[in-house]
Amino acid sequence: MNSFGLGNLCLILFHCIYQIYALENMQEDIQAVANEEMKLSNPLKLITESKAKLGPTYAWNKKLDVVFDVQRSTMNHVLTPVDPIVYDVVNVNLGQGYSCNTGKFTSPKCGLYFFSYSSLPGRGLETDVALIKNNKAVSVIHSVLPSDSSQLSARTVILNLHQGDQVWVKLVSGNLWSEGGSLSFQGFFLTRSAQ
Repeated sequence: MNSFGLGNLCLILFHCIYQIYALENMQEDIQAVANEEMKLSNPLKLITESKAKLGPTYAWNKKLDVVFDVQRSTMNHVLTPVDPIVYDVVNVNLGQGYSCNTGKFTSPKCGLYFFSYSSLPGRGLETDVALIKNNKAVSVIHSVLPSDSSQLSARTVILNLHQGDQVWVKLVSGNLWSEGGSLSFQGFFLTRSAQ
């Protein structure tokens, strides 16, 4: 069975950490930034570029690989707590694990998966956004900001999933803005689990 490998994982994690650092250090109000400047990178493009740099050590297999990249459309804000958030723009959905009807990712096979999700709270609100696995929160983005500010935040998580496990994003409190694809949810299969 194909698997990513430590080199691919390191490249992807480095890229995600760099993106988060760059976004957190922006001086402008993120809600006023043009759509293209706020959009997170397409994971499929990142994975493809990483594999190309590594050469023939990994063969892309669309039948076995699982990759999804979804976001809320611009001006499709989430104004009240909701479980799950349904992302209505599907950029990539290899393996058909993400459902745009339910907002949930269902694992098509066992293994380790990488997930990323973002939060852009309304100005000055206390906001909690959680990543949920099978009805249990596994990660939270908590924001408390002054009344005249807002900040895009993102978290990444690696989870061990069994076939049929579900992962989704929940707005626990506050509200979220969706300008320029700022609300996004991504994930991909890394490798078989050691267990």
